[in-house]
Amino acid sequence: MTIQNNNSISNSLRQNLEKHSENISLLINKLNYLFQDKILLHFQIYNCEGYDYNINSKFVATNSVPKNLENMISSSENYILLRFFCNTQELFSKNDHKEFCNELKNKYNCPIFFMTPYSDSYDIEESFIIKPNFEIQINISETNLNIKFENYNENLSIFEKTKNECNFIFSIPNKLKNKKIKKSDKKLVLNENLKNIISLAQNHMNQGDCYLANITSTNTFAKNYNFISANDFYEAWLSIYSRFGIFYKDSKKALASFSPERFILLKNNLILTEPIKGTLKSDQARPTQQDASQIWSIKKEIYEHTLVIDLMRNDLYQVCTPESVTVYKPFFARISGSFIQMQSFIIGNIQNGTNLSTCLKLMLPAGSITGTPKKRVCEIISNLEINKRGYYTGISGIMEINGDFDTTILIRSIYMSERGVYYGVGAGITSLSDIDSEFEECELKLNSILPVFESRFHDSFY
Repeated sequence: MTIQNNNSISNSLRQNLEKHSENISLLINKLNYLFQDKILLHFQIYNCEGYDYNINSKFVATNSVPKNLENMISSSENYILLRFFCNTQELFSKNDHKEFCNELKNKYNCPIFFMTPYSDSYDIEESFIIKPNFEIQINISETNLNIKFENYNENLSIFEKTKNECNFIFSIPNKLKNKKIKKSDKKLVLNENLKNIISLAQNHMNQGDCYLANITSTNTFAKNYNFISANDFYEAWLSIYSRFGIFYKDSKKALASFSPERFILLKNNLILTEPIKGTLKSDQARPTQQDASQIWSIKKEIYEHTLVIDLMRNDLYQVCTPESVTVYKPFFARISGSFIQMQSFIIGNIQNGTNLSTCLKLMLPAGSITGTPKKRVCEIISNLEINKRGYYTGISGIMEINGDFDTTILIRSIYMSERGVYYGVGAGITSLSDIDSEFEECELKLNSILPVFESRFHDSFY
């Protein structure tokens, strides 16, 4: 786990990735040919660029590294990890959250990927678990590229053949190419009905029903629209450089996610959650300290973020020893492309016997995409939102062989299921929210991701 305050993803790191981008594209094509719908891509950027908030005496929090994180943070780490899970098989696929969580208690001789929709009370999407038979890991630093192979349960001849072909692909030198996706000047727009839903949510706040509500809009493309390919996804990720990139597709369901937000991570008996609340688009290609100061000056954004810190701290109390729960880097202005997003790190020591199954039972749905108080606001959301969220604002993640796990909140994503190909967008609403500003924020988020798919989706969008 890495929590850093780097100025940016260095140009040399980007260049080293892009230098090998043709090799990676060839690898994806080869894996598609060998395994078709039996591959899963999971990309992660390990760094944390942004600006620290100046904490004063009224906050019980710290910008200094807490003692229980000292052995888990390296100031020198700045790398990208690309994981290719190969020849996958589905272990579980059912609309039963209790059975899903029970299945996660099992021990496996391989990492498992899992995904669950926003709410098990919405009887529309299945939770599922996938296991790989082997894995290819590509670790890209500023100067090197290292490849690692893990065989979990694969026929040795298939594994060795794939390994040899992968090594051959990366033996081919490629010139540095700056891959850019041509984006249209067209703007994606949301239905104005979202403004009315935001207003109704504020009415509940004025009545004291809730204090923070994450209101979303979920929309479906044409029913017969084809989902993007793995290489389309990779090309898009090279344009976005999202913190998490996840791609999976079989004949019935699919995910292409460019999420900036972690839900919970468990490692070495330490659990961490990183809620994001508060978004500002910079006029610069890379947000500046001035942008950070601007978002900190907006009372609504600070209020909203304070509420979600309190909510997630209380959620961690359910799975941690209470005295260990600490807020680290509150209101951190994280850089995400041309956006500033406020994020806090909330950490604690896990209780004995607590595992992924326990955490998901007690902490879902995620606080940053629901609101507070969570139970009541979930009832309000289900009554106000016109379409079911499905996988949007659900979670996905990987549980390692030793039981450690990392989970991602499924935002900035596109999904496929029986309902077709769909996407969602949302914003946190408080009594201080300006309806027009919140609507504009939703459109900014929508346009930050979806135009990269224009070659596939433009007929459906416009």
